[in-house]
Amino acid sequence: MGLYRQGSSAVWWMSYSFRGRQIRKSTATTNKKVAESIYFKVKTQIAEGAYLENSQGKIKTLSEMFSRYLEEVTPNKNPVTQVDEKRFARCFLEFVGDQKLMEVSSDLVFRYVTHRRKKVVPATINREMAFLSSTFNQAIKVWGWCQNNPVSRIKREKEHKRVKYFPDNEFTEIFNRLVDWVRPIVLLGKNTGLRLSNLVNLQWSEISLEKKLIVLDAKKMKNSYSLGLPLNQQAFEILKDQNRHRKLHTPFVFFNGDGKPYTKWGVYRAFKRACIEVGYPDYRFHDLRHDFCSKLVQAGVDLYTVKELAGHKDITTTQRYAHLNPERLKQAVSVLDYHSSIIVDKKDIGGKGVSS
Repeated sequence: MGLYRQGSSAVWWMSYSFRGRQIRKSTATTNKKVAESIYFKVKTQIAEGAYLENSQGKIKTLSEMFSRYLEEVTPNKNPVTQVDEKRFARCFLEFVGDQKLMEVSSDLVFRYVTHRRKKVVPATINREMAFLSSTFNQAIKVWGWCQNNPVSRIKREKEHKRVKYFPDNEFTEIFNRLVDWVRPIVLLGKNTGLRLSNLVNLQWSEISLEKKLIVLDAKKMKNSYSLGLPLNQQAFEILKDQNRHRKLHTPFVFFNGDGKPYTKWGVYRAFKRACIEVGYPDYRFHDLRHDFCSKLVQAGVDLYTVKELAGHKDITTTQRYAHLNPERLKQAVSVLDYHSSIIVDKKDIGGKGVSS
């Protein structure tokens, strides 16, 4: 029979013979081309003797897969990623429910992507899909819980790399509108380029006022590389002022009345509110990091140095700022002037030759 639909259902089913038995199984997709791909893959596996009936996918659920992954795999990643992956799992479960693994289709995953497009940026969706794909691969290759990764057929979102920095007058307006407690966090972010998660969790053990240096362990960095960041004078003054109000009962540089660090969301919301109130709603807290990199490039600092200061894992990330220093490109092509020593007579340009 091959592929068929049951009644009014839009989902494609497949029928095939295995070890003398006729098996009918859902492909869990409404896309006929995808269903055909699944069907022919099964037929090929049967022909090669590689097909195994897997009942685990009928029993194991998404919550079981996520729980085991978060317990066994996630702890080996940096703290920021650990928090993100817990949130990714929670968001997906809230949308699709705690389904059996074999019931999670590419169509269902795509509906989740469509839902998330209304709430988050493309980069976030891609990170969620990478996490989801990784969990299914673990369930397939290591645990033997299922055979199909429904994320593998989902096209990744096109990311628009944002490069936005603050003109001095606009930043002044925003800064003057900020509530007092968030001002030093914002200023330090602007002068160090640190990510929001690193700022709110910054501890005195990571700071040397004597050497004017911040040193962050690889476990705290998004790219899993340690970062040594020199402090400019304004960043140094901010931390020196915070040190005067330092409390012995908390290791954090920025903290609330209970000695606990401010939350990322609380800082982001306070900054965003100020931006909206002064008429610049498009700015985000992460633009302080873009501002840091942009101002360095505009001042003539080479891209490799900017990469090191920003803690970028790959130079391609830093290259998005290259266009902000056109003078560097002009200087590059000007070296050709030295080699253009042949003088061409204007009357010879028409094709009569070059006078020597």
